[in-house]
Amino acid sequence: MASRDKRIAKNHHWLESAKHAMDGLWGTFLHEGNFRRESVFALVVLAAAAVFRVSRFDWFLLLIAILLVFLAELWNTIIEAVVDLVVGERFDVRAKRIKDMSAGAVLIAALIAVVCGLYVFLPVAWRLVG
Repeated sequence: MASRDKRIAKNHHWLESAKHAMDGLWGTFLHEGNFRRESVFALVVLAAAAVFRVSRFDWFLLLIAILLVFLAELWNTIIEAVVDLVVGERFDVRAKRIKDMSAGAVLIAALIAVVCGLYVFLPVAWRLVG
C-alpha cells in the first residue's frame, strides 16, 4: 500500500523489500519471547539432525515443519498487533477470541512440527536403544 506521505517512498528494488522483511524478522526475534524460544528449539532439532545424519527427505521435512511454526508465530504476532491497534486498552471479547484463535493456529503448527520430529527421530532413538 503506497503512502500519501511523500517522505515514505515505495520500495523500488527487491533489496529494499528484503531489508524491510529482515528488519521485521529481527524485530520479531527481539521482541517476541515465543519466537526466540521456537528459534532455540529449531537450532536443537537441526543440531540433532546433523549429529544423527538424517536423510535428505528428513532434513526437508524438519525444515518445512520449522518454517511452518515460524510462519504461524509471525502471523500470530501480526494479528495480535493489529487487534491491539484496533481495540486499544479496552477489553473486547471478540478481540480475545481472535487472539485465542490465532494462538491456536500456532499450537496446530507446533503439533505438526512435533509429529514431523517424531517421524524423523523415533527410528533414530529406536536404533540407539535397540
